[in-house]
Amino acid sequence: MLNRTNRAVLFAAAVLMGCHGGSRPSGPAPAANAERRAAAPFDIAYRIGWGDPSTHLYDIQIDVGKVSGGVVKLQMPVWSPGRYAPFFFARNVTQFTVANGGTPLRWDRENGSLWRVYPNGASHFTVRYHVYANTLSGTFSVLDTAHANWNGPSLFMYVVDHKPDPVTLHITAPRGWHIVNGDTRAVDQADYRFENYDRLADAPTEVSGGFTLDTLRIDDRVYRAMIHHNGPTTADEHKRFLSDLEKIVKYENGVFDPPPLDMYTFLFNIGYAGSDGMEHLFSTQIQSRVKWQDQDVLPGISTAAHEYFHVWNMKRVRAAALGPFDYTREVYQPSLWVGEGWTQYYGLVALPRSGVVRSTEIYNVAASLIRANLTAPGRKEVSARMASFEAPFWDGAVPGFDVDRTAFFSYYTKGAGIALYLDLFIREHTQNRKSLNDAFKLLRDRTWNAPNASYYLQGRGYTEADVEQAVSDAAGADMHEWFERHVGGTEDMDYDEVLAPAGMRLVHQGDDWSVEAIEHATPAQARIRDGWVHGTTSG
Repeated sequence: MLNRTNRAVLFAAAVLMGCHGGSRPSGPAPAANAERRAAAPFDIAYRIGWGDPSTHLYDIQIDVGKVSGGVVKLQMPVWSPGRYAPFFFARNVTQFTVANGGTPLRWDRENGSLWRVYPNGASHFTVRYHVYANTLSGTFSVLDTAHANWNGPSLFMYVVDHKPDPVTLHITAPRGWHIVNGDTRAVDQADYRFENYDRLADAPTEVSGGFTLDTLRIDDRVYRAMIHHNGPTTADEHKRFLSDLEKIVKYENGVFDPPPLDMYTFLFNIGYAGSDGMEHLFSTQIQSRVKWQDQDVLPGISTAAHEYFHVWNMKRVRAAALGPFDYTREVYQPSLWVGEGWTQYYGLVALPRSGVVRSTEIYNVAASLIRANLTAPGRKEVSARMASFEAPFWDGAVPGFDVDRTAFFSYYTKGAGIALYLDLFIREHTQNRKSLNDAFKLLRDRTWNAPNASYYLQGRGYTEADVEQAVSDAAGADMHEWFERHVGGTEDMDYDEVLAPAGMRLVHQGDDWSVEAIEHATPAQARIRDGWVHGTTSG
């Protein structure tokens, strides 16, 4: 662990390396301009601070200026993107007040998460409230003596009809604590400007005096690793962790191409009470309860392999329902088997394909996915499509009553099993000239590069029909019937029919499942198998 002086020097070097220009979402599309005309922009400024961190109370202030019209509504998000259950973050809001200067203004509640302010002709007012936060998670927030770590939707209300408006954020940090998020460009930067509320909500932040910040330059981009480890570490552990992280980024940048950004930030909390990973446009939050010890794969790396793949899949190449977001209610959408499931597949194979573990470990990855997809009871109850649709029932939800968990099958595992099958299928049908990577790139080119559909981000969201067409075009085969049976339906996939052409076979006896390379494979089989193992094509 570095002392405070050295930490500040390291922090300065890391943040300043990321200050050469910037790639951020493009300006509003015509549709966004129409949305703005519906409500003239307000000046909206957020401030966050706290007193005694042991109280777990954040002090939030929102200054709203250029107010026009009558009632102004403020919405506390009901859910947070990336975790689909409704959480009603408003339950932790206390001491809500509104004033114009020193004059209190009248307010009331329309529902549990929606406040109404009556400006009474005032063109400016200030909202203040506290939020109790004592859960380290990609979904929630924590404030304690170790650090402040937040996920925006769990803390920040937004002004209804003004989500597209630019907003600012000022952070008041205790002396000796440092601030880092995906937008931090200067040492101890306390002031930020975001294109809209969605970007504010999408900028998780760590504030503490105990982290290190390292910089990697990969594919002409800056990658920063903020590591807040609960307890001592060794220089060798730190070096190996960064080396493995670099391997993952290099491999995954080869799937889609490097992302359209100049800087990306990993926020690791290791050894603290929390276990999660959450994707964001320019950063990711990763927490592990397990400290670094003598492990083959250090805690945080496997999660990073999943979360970094989201930099394209889910955050930029995204389902139509996932941006801009409706924070007022849980979102039901049928394609998480792509957004999460295919990310799960690539995150799993990233470790052997990048060299973090032995390349032969990919056979164990395949065997585990196949076993789950052919034996889990819930696979016959819900399709990939319906499992995605029902995500708000399961993804972080606590039902409060007994439920039949055998009636659900995770869209992570189902989607990863589909990705494995399609990766091998496309390789077989193209003699390893193409793979699932090519289907992904087609999906990206047709949606990310499409005309802007809203103020939120470049391009448009995809539909399941877009995914089906991209896979069909990559494979050179009409996949509609297959999608109906295995995505819309619950028919088991025949893995033998894609393993054999790749020179592999599935072997199982009782609970022992394995995927093995066939001896004396033909040159065509070996070419497909080697391409799949190493993530390469021969086209």
